[in-house]
Amino acid sequence: MTPTAVSSLYGVFRTGGLRMALPLEELREVIVRPAEFSPLPTAGVGLLGAVNLRHTVIPVLDPCLLAGRPSAAETGEVIIIVSSDGRLFGLLADAIEGSTHVAADALLAVRIGGGVPALFSHTFERADDRAVVALLDAATIIDTPAIPAVADPAQQPGTPTPVTASVAAQSQEPHRTLLMFECGGTGLSIDVTHVHSVMPDLELHSSPLDGPICRGVAHLDGHAVPVIDPIKLLGLGLQATTDTHRGVVVSLPRGLITLTATDVTDITTVPADDILPIPKLPSPDHALLAGLLTTDDRQYLVLDGQALRENPELAAFGALNLRLDSQASPADPPPGDTDAAGRDKHRVIPSVRKFLTYSIGVEAATPLEQIDEILPYPSHHLSLDEAPLIGMFTHRRTTIPLINLPVLLGRPHTPDPATDRVLLVTVAPGATAGLVVPDLHAIEQSVWEESAKTTNDLLQRPLIGMGTPENNRLVPHFDLIAIAAEHLGRHLAGRESAAPHTPSNVGPASPHPRS
Repeated sequence: MTPTAVSSLYGVFRTGGLRMALPLEELREVIVRPAEFSPLPTAGVGLLGAVNLRHTVIPVLDPCLLAGRPSAAETGEVIIIVSSDGRLFGLLADAIEGSTHVAADALLAVRIGGGVPALFSHTFERADDRAVVALLDAATIIDTPAIPAVADPAQQPGTPTPVTASVAAQSQEPHRTLLMFECGGTGLSIDVTHVHSVMPDLELHSSPLDGPICRGVAHLDGHAVPVIDPIKLLGLGLQATTDTHRGVVVSLPRGLITLTATDVTDITTVPADDILPIPKLPSPDHALLAGLLTTDDRQYLVLDGQALRENPELAAFGALNLRLDSQASPADPPPGDTDAAGRDKHRVIPSVRKFLTYSIGVEAATPLEQIDEILPYPSHHLSLDEAPLIGMFTHRRTTIPLINLPVLLGRPHTPDPATDRVLLVTVAPGATAGLVVPDLHAIEQSVWEESAKTTNDLLQRPLIGMGTPENNRLVPHFDLIAIAAEHLGRHLAGRESAAPHTPSNVGPASPHPRS
């Protein structure tokens, strides 16, 4: 059921025996509790200490102690970062129990007798289990005597956001944005302008192209794309061959190649002067290298993207992007997406918006605005043996299909009712889907995003940078509304194709490929 305009979205969490909520706009993010808190020189009731979050020292409070109840310090596992009126503080919690829409007339105002400030302003009853939830008043908590709160760097007047500061810095001196990846024990990097996409689960297929530098082909956008070993390509063949888990797809003038990688670790922007020239040695192949980059923890060989594009041997491989349906013709365009100058249209754009991160076997991220509610796994539902559609349940007088998201994306998963969560998304007016995920991670802000990709492969997702411009990790972006709508549409089409009156040229939906 689509929330009405008079309802608001609240994040619900549990601490000790208390269930509490915050308006979602005040819930900045959720982080894992550290092993210990840093002490602060104040003795406010409920103050546990502080955590250092991306160079901001944030005081952490125990809501149970604030409420005069036994401490939750033994059971608390996460810290909720709260932003209110330009100030930040943290709340210790046992677990995040999801989000829920609450209509304005369902909020019950609370007054505390004797002039004592109330830590909560309203209560409401959660629809799925009738639990009583207290809506915390962040402003009152901040104003409690001896309770510290720090200025929110993102809301200070005249202070540029991290993304704005990063962009401004780049305009003052030449910078290069590099995709960092590992190949065995060797660190490699390449300018993102030459990167078409990243394959998070690279599956190699034998082909007639196999040879000294080609390890086979990978299937991408309906084409067989040659897979090149960058270690052999650079003449570093003395290193031991390692397992390949990822693929870095590079755009060439007439097609694509995929570079094998043990892992893709980062996208980072560095001053161009930090990339130092290397001596002209016979090994590695100097002609394909732009230099050497040293970071805090290791060194990376920087591939020269333009030299890769101009290399005759690689250009020949790029021209052999064969259609998998064996109907390719000389007029068929390769799967690369390039402009008139031959540059890949893939680009990274600054972005500051909230994402929910969660596990589907690998970490994934979805824009928070796509999630209507987060629910516990339904204790009562009608089971269906039509994986990944595993059942149906009712919520707010609406019947909702229950979809096993990891299985939909080709990853085995048996739901655990005790720990799994259900993400509700609206796929069409009046139509809601429930997507089962094994584990919720956090609510976080992005610092950049890849531009959208046109692909039908659910595993070839755009990447998002989480953290700060200087220290971020890569998380694939999953559009859950599109995924759920596509699957439900295929499921219905498959059921219709099984009916006797259905035309024979309409077949059931094929399962999504495994990673």
